[in-house]
Amino acid sequence: MDLSDALSTLWAALHLGASPARSPFTIWQCATRGLDGAPQLRSIVLRGADEAARTLSFHTDLRSPKIAEIAADDRVALVAVDLDSYRQLRLSGRARMVGDAGRRQAVWSAARPHTLILYQTPHAPGTPIAAPEDGHVPAGEAVSGFANFALIDVELQQLELLDLTPDHHRRALFQWQQGQWRGQWIAP
Repeated sequence: MDLSDALSTLWAALHLGASPARSPFTIWQCATRGLDGAPQLRSIVLRGADEAARTLSFHTDLRSPKIAEIAADDRVALVAVDLDSYRQLRLSGRARMVGDAGRRQAVWSAARPHTLILYQTPHAPGTPIAAPEDGHVPAGEAVSGFANFALIDVELQQLELLDLTPDHHRRALFQWQQGQWRGQWIAP
């Protein structure tokens, strides 16, 4: 595998992770800087990967603390691992809310109903409640939830592929510089 192959492997994993098929690169850990300065980490579902635009996308509840965290400091880091193929992907970039209402609506319309329920709940994520059922949409009070729906794009600035295949460890780092990905091998 040369650096070009490593970059292709990385993007193929991102495209598969963003596809409707479930893959090890569908669920990611996303780190932000909390409003108190402490690191915050949560899982996100990869919803889009655009190699030409250098972006990944995911959606979240507009009431989620990560929205305020991204507004205060747009730097994010993401990591996902595929234990079966011995691969870890680490990415970093700058996150922003997508303002294009048409694009948001298209992503909303393509989402599965069980996903959209999350945006219909009466409380912001992380709100203390007395019982688990208090976080559900009350019967007979169906709401669209679109008002709580935020689409986030992450413009990627750094990509890393760590291959831990037994007896053949490799780690490639790619940084966006002067309009292209510049790669180098680094010690695993």
